[in-house]
Amino acid sequence: MSIDLQTVTAFLDGILSVDSIPDASRALNGLQLENGGAVSRVAAAVDGSEKAIHAALETGADLLLLHHGIFWQTMQPITGIAYRKLKAAMDGNLAIYAAHLPLDVHPVYGNNALLAKACGIRPCSNEGLDYHGVSLGTHGEFPGTCRELAQRLETVLGASIQTFWADSPAAPAGDVFVCSGGAGDDLVQAAALGCRTYVTGEGSHWNIPMAHELGVNLVFGGHYFTETFGVKALGHLLKDVYGLDYAFIDLPPSAYSH
Repeated sequence: MSIDLQTVTAFLDGILSVDSIPDASRALNGLQLENGGAVSRVAAAVDGSEKAIHAALETGADLLLLHHGIFWQTMQPITGIAYRKLKAAMDGNLAIYAAHLPLDVHPVYGNNALLAKACGIRPCSNEGLDYHGVSLGTHGEFPGTCRELAQRLETVLGASIQTFWADSPAAPAGDVFVCSGGAGDDLVQAAALGCRTYVTGEGSHWNIPMAHELGVNLVFGGHYFTETFGVKALGHLLKDVYGLDYAFIDLPPSAYSH
């Protein structure tokens, strides 16, 4: 089965509202690289690395869905790694589509909503963090202890996490604010929203003593591991809507180390 590339990308643009959600200037949302015009197999990955491109080609994909696209640097010449990535994709007829903030904030297919749902966190507020003028994150209630939340997170993420408890691990996790990726520096904003526990991917060292001073539980689940949910959901969506074969390219940080 083959679907017109423009049809697929227009569908994704509409679902994710890529034209109306602001983002960081380096995040180019939408179609980043076209192919010959058709899609028969989809791959999804978190990062637009050279390894991800080659792995997608090995699956036979002609469309690669990314959260962190291939264009993150400022203006640069197409040399070195930038050339190699583009050449590999173009030689393999691989289109590349990226969705950064639009995929983080989506209420159904977004990283935050899906991570919170998988952990059994029940949404209790629409308030979010201010990021480039967008309300970001999911605020909800976890019906268990801090230790139980940590266990649930490790199961859902499939990875170890870092926890910094303001009190005992046996205390209730309470109101939990989830913001995937590298949102540790938004801890103060999250605390101001009344959360008892703040879950994000990674942060700075100063986040740890600050969380203690604020009386907020802080959990780092890993930037990568907290952001696999959205691209997986998009891959399954395209499979359901268009019948396209789909594969997830799992490249956690350890994949880049010998």
